[in-house]
Amino acid sequence: MNNYILTAEKIKMRYGKNTILNDVSIHVGQGDIYGLIGKNGSGKTTLLRILTGLIQDFDGKVSIAKINTNETRIAVVINDPSLFLNMSAFENMKEQAYLLDLHDDFQIQEALKTVGLTDIKNKPVKNFSLGMIQRLKLAMALLKKSDILILDEPMNGLDPNGIVDLRELLLHLNKNGMTILISSHILSELEQVVTRLGILHDGKMVKEVSTHDTFGNGTSLEKLYMEYTRGGRTND
Repeated sequence: MNNYILTAEKIKMRYGKNTILNDVSIHVGQGDIYGLIGKNGSGKTTLLRILTGLIQDFDGKVSIAKINTNETRIAVVINDPSLFLNMSAFENMKEQAYLLDLHDDFQIQEALKTVGLTDIKNKPVKNFSLGMIQRLKLAMALLKKSDILILDEPMNGLDPNGIVDLRELLLHLNKNGMTILISSHILSELEQVVTRLGILHDGKMVKEVSTHDTFGNGTSLEKLYMEYTRGGRTND
């Protein structure tokens, strides 16, 4: 029996006359770092928004398994939270905590510690690098303890140091039990962290694969992507 924590089956989504997703299925296992890749316009963001409940007008089924009979909680970084640039990281977190009806600074301190911003929590956000801002967004998403983290293109615009910092943070979160679903165009970086992979192409899921099996056979993520998007192959 497959230990999937987040699944979607035969998802169809249209905008007017345009089909964005066509019979897309995805299977994210508990403990996975699942990489979702595809060219611009392939439907990645739309699929993530469906999985998180931000889009509800679609055909198909989304299922979220319970963990030890408890409800599974999802943290999301898709729509950027509003940041007050003249306020500190801690003050921004306080504003987000208020919106979530959280009144204990302990959660704020723990989230900032998790993403490595404790030492600069009183620094104005306007002085943050893009990588630091990305970590603050993650901290906001992690204010409430979660089982699944869903990220849409979190590496966009980051410099090499920022990418390395984000990679190490994701690996740390995963090591501590969090399942992660991440979309990205940076294939070389995904190759270093993902355990499972889905390739979206022209609104269809053309391949889902365990990266352990694939990369263990000497196939790079770039070669795999090209094979299934240019070679005309479909999911087996």
